[in-house]
Amino acid sequence: MRPHHLAEPASTPEIEALFADDVSDRGFVMNLSRLWAYQPATLTGLFDLLGATTAAGGLTVRQRGVLVTATASTLGDSYCSLAWGGKLADAADASTAAGVLAGDDTRLTEPERGMARWARAVVRD
Repeated sequence: MRPHHLAEPASTPEIEALFADDVSDRGFVMNLSRLWAYQPATLTGLFDLLGATTAAGGLTVRQRGVLVTATASTLGDSYCSLAWGGKLADAADASTAAGVLAGDDTRLTEPERGMARWARAVVRD
């Protein structure tokens, strides 16, 4: 008996690259990557769109980390909180990331505090 209802997607170079990136970055293949393996071109398109949007807005990795971490933690999304909290810790430091996850923005700049407040307000609304 399989632990899930979907058959494994047929292996392609795109799927192998997706999994290899996970193993290289994290030491294992994330469940989310296993899901995206069914539509790797869609994942590429999404990341291209996010990259273009981030660039158009002039957001740094740290600023994007503040926005996503504040959003994910307010939603109670532990998966994204862990992933983006780690990215924010890399871009800032662990104490700053932990603070944003806990709703304490004292280690952020004033513009970043505004971003975090805005992200949480959107989620709560």
